[in-house]
Amino acid sequence: MPPPLLHLGGLLVGYGLDQALNWSLPAFAGRQGIAATLALIAIAVLLTALLQLARARTTVMPHRAARTLITGGVFRLSRNPIYLAFALLHLACALSLGSPGMLLMLVAVLWVMHSHVIAAEEAFHAQRFGAQWQAYRQRVRRWL
Repeated sequence: MPPPLLHLGGLLVGYGLDQALNWSLPAFAGRQGIAATLALIAIAVLLTALLQLARARTTVMPHRAARTLITGGVFRLSRNPIYLAFALLHLACALSLGSPGMLLMLVAVLWVMHSHVIAAEEAFHAQRFGAQWQAYRQRVRRWL
């Protein structure tokens, strides 16, 4: 399943949990501001990563073979800046809507991403890019 759909599914299931259990986060000052800030950071990271991938003429689709290992720009801070951006957007939605269900599902989605999606991608990168991948992997963390 494509990562954006995993997050969308998590948001929808989380919303359903909130409705079924009549859950909501306690209101606190600045919650909307924090959510907006997280969303803006996520959008900036996402757009920057997409532009870097386009410039390198490599795929943005996780199920297609990457042509190039990008190690600069936002990829210098995270091996998975697009997935990081999706997680930040998910968190921003949960905070904005005061949704504990969405927060709970964020944990589940991140586990699936970490254990399955990213693990498979990293195995491919190790095979395709060899020593270059190993050096990058030692320098840059998976998330942040």
